[in-house]
Amino acid sequence: MKVHHYGLATKSIEKSVKTFLSLGYEKCSEVIFDPLQGVNLLFLKNENDHLIELVEPVAEENPVSKILSKSGSSLYHICYEVENFEQKIEELKKQRFVQVISPTPAIAFNGRNICFLYNPNLGLIELLEK
Repeated sequence: MKVHHYGLATKSIEKSVKTFLSLGYEKCSEVIFDPLQGVNLLFLKNENDHLIELVEPVAEENPVSKILSKSGSSLYHICYEVENFEQKIEELKKQRFVQVISPTPAIAFNGRNICFLYNPNLGLIELLEK
């Protein structure tokens, strides 16, 4: 599995972008509204091509809002780009990962499927269909 990006929950994309820009990151997308997840998204990368996804909840009743209320702005998932998407989900379930959402087409990734899974020893991961 190849790391695609790191997801950071934020109350304000606008404020977080300023901080990341000061650290040498650059924007590589405009703000994207994802109505299925109820969030705004923006991608940034640095000179090492490390990709950060800023995730800002639009609605109060949202899993990202819950993360923010507990932890404030924080990294909350690692996304892995995988081939054999469905097979990888099943493999991870056998390794005690719990599927949090069913595979869903992601607007930010041109309709490629994503799926979130949770493991108590690792936390939340996102799989992105290659």
